[in-house]
Amino acid sequence: MLKKPIRNAASMIVLARDASKSSRFDYKILTFTRSEKTSIFDNTLCFPGGQLHDSDESPSWTSFFKHNKVPSEQLRRRTEVTKPFIYDPQGNNKIEREISLRLAAIRETFEELGIALCSPASDTSKSSPFSDYFHSKDCDIPFWQKQVHNSHETLMNFCDQFGVVPNITGVYERSVWLSPIFKKILKRFTTAVFITMLDSVPECHPEEHEVHDYLWLTPDEIYKGQQNDKLFLPPHLFYELHRFLDCTSIDEIAKYAKQRDGQSLPLIYPIFYILKDSLAMVFPGDDLYPKNIYFYEKNYDTRRFSDKTYDEIMIGCRNFCRAEMELLHSKRFLCNIDDGLLRLKSEEVIKFC
Repeated sequence: MLKKPIRNAASMIVLARDASKSSRFDYKILTFTRSEKTSIFDNTLCFPGGQLHDSDESPSWTSFFKHNKVPSEQLRRRTEVTKPFIYDPQGNNKIEREISLRLAAIRETFEELGIALCSPASDTSKSSPFSDYFHSKDCDIPFWQKQVHNSHETLMNFCDQFGVVPNITGVYERSVWLSPIFKKILKRFTTAVFITMLDSVPECHPEEHEVHDYLWLTPDEIYKGQQNDKLFLPPHLFYELHRFLDCTSIDEIAKYAKQRDGQSLPLIYPIFYILKDSLAMVFPGDDLYPKNIYFYEKNYDTRRFSDKTYDEIMIGCRNFCRAEMELLHSKRFLCNIDDGLLRLKSEEVIKFC
């Protein structure tokens, strides 16, 4: 059997302050649903993101940031920090992945939803953990979206034209995901997920071919839509959602994100077990997670617990980080471990939802 190639990608979680005070959360999360041609399942929620391109890794960015006095060197990896293989150095002709993956996430957010996460070139030393976004009545965003979509190198031209720079220092490392192995999924990705916080909700310009609709939702609204089977959450979004359910303050999230940025990152690679009554999605750290996992093909028995229910596989386990799924819809999530990422505070415990 041929091994499916693993591509590199980047994704962006965009949080924006919500001044309406209509819920216990003071922020909303930007999500969107893809068009029928680009989605595997109906009503699948997505974060902005896509494949890493050569233009994102171009050494031209080094001189661009230097010219605009952007402190990109502070993003370079410290020697004691360990990260998944997507961050491995790529040679002299490509910039560090700590920078290129951020650029890819910023570019895709602009391509898909028209939000330019950029700062004025004259103000690159801002200490706030919040990011800027560029908007101007003199800028035809849909026009530039198409330009950047058709030629990724155009992002630098856009920045030069309007005197802005990609706000790479206002985008923080969140997690790294490896796509699970499914027959229906033809492409697999290692995806670096980033998070950025905005002080207000920006205007969106959905790309007409890839985006069906965009939604600014609170974590509660996402959770309720998923529980009612109105929204489909892929594994990484389901997992990330539960990291927000007990985090109601965008200021606290921003403070934590900036504090944690640049530290070691684990690779999150979910695996699945077929059960008598459902499907179990198991994450690293769980007692049922395989000891020596192989990333390119399954080297564990997916039917190991096919004679047991989801509740029965809980018996005898002390460490768990897993979800119950029905027809690939996530239903229950349980985690009692601290992976350094999952909870805002280590003493918080995520319980059955």
